[in-house]
Amino acid sequence: MRRALLLALLGGLATFPGARAEEPAPKVEIRVTAEASKATVGDRLRVRVQVLHPEGVTISEPVPVAGEGSSLLLEPLPRGAGDAKDGGKEEKDVFYYRAQAFETGTSQIPAFRVPWRAASGGEGTATSSPVPVEIISVLKGPQDAPADLKPPAEIPRPPFPWKWAILIALGILAAGAALFAWMRRKRPLPSQPELHLVPALPAHEQAYRDLEALLAGSLLREGKIKQFHVELAEIVKRYVGARFDLEAMERTSEEILQDLRSVRVGIEPMGVAREFFGATDLVKFARFRPVEDEIRRSVDRAYRIVDLTKLVPAAPPAGAGAAPPSPVSAEMPG
Repeated sequence: MRRALLLALLGGLATFPGARAEEPAPKVEIRVTAEASKATVGDRLRVRVQVLHPEGVTISEPVPVAGEGSSLLLEPLPRGAGDAKDGGKEEKDVFYYRAQAFETGTSQIPAFRVPWRAASGGEGTATSSPVPVEIISVLKGPQDAPADLKPPAEIPRPPFPWKWAILIALGILAAGAALFAWMRRKRPLPSQPELHLVPALPAHEQAYRDLEALLAGSLLREGKIKQFHVELAEIVKRYVGARFDLEAMERTSEEILQDLRSVRVGIEPMGVAREFFGATDLVKFARFRPVEDEIRRSVDRAYRIVDLTKLVPAAPPAGAGAAPPSPVSAEMPG
């Protein structure tokens, strides 16, 4: 009798209007896709993160989760950054990131975690899986491997085109003398001090001297690795600006690479320049501290950029006598 009464009481509680069964957790799914499964060192990949959830569920912005092994560096993009590539219409609960890697091998786009809250009061988190991406080098073969660090005292210098420089200087002096004589006929002028014109160094000659001075300096001995890479990158920027008549000093590494592509420097110089600026940016902005071999490779890439793109004087034709040579652009591969 007592047991039957207890069962009846429990049955009444189950059908009481205020009592209800626990609701199942809503299904929240995170889909992570990259625009490519392979990329070269320094390339920027666009990553699309979409959160799927039922109506009545509120989500927060996805947060990258640090995982095991090497991962790509992620940078969130503003909302609507992917609209132009996805039909021109902003999608609901879709977020975009920019991923970048500076080492070859298999890297990972890290997992993402999204907190959610249901209208009924329930809450939780959903987590995606990492996405592998293969990072490859822009160098094509063993013949492109960086050489050992060149000692400053043994840097080869091409012969300076003295004949061409002397002719230019004589032409400037003749024009100045004619202008001076014409002005004296109009009115007397006070005597002017004698001008000594010094021909400007070619862009590659100045770059070689700057690299020699940097290597002979004390930054590496004092452990100032970041300052050394800042100076190294500025030398290459000054050379690129002088060589191709570009405003390079105030531009980012990616903008300089776009400028080099627009002047068609060739495949090999573009690959070396991308490797160089990717390595120096990693030291300058990501607090990366390279070892000795990595520093050697960055210095050698700087020399390689100058070697591949410098202006060289053309050889005089046979039987031309003492005619002055004319500088022409070095033949660019590709």
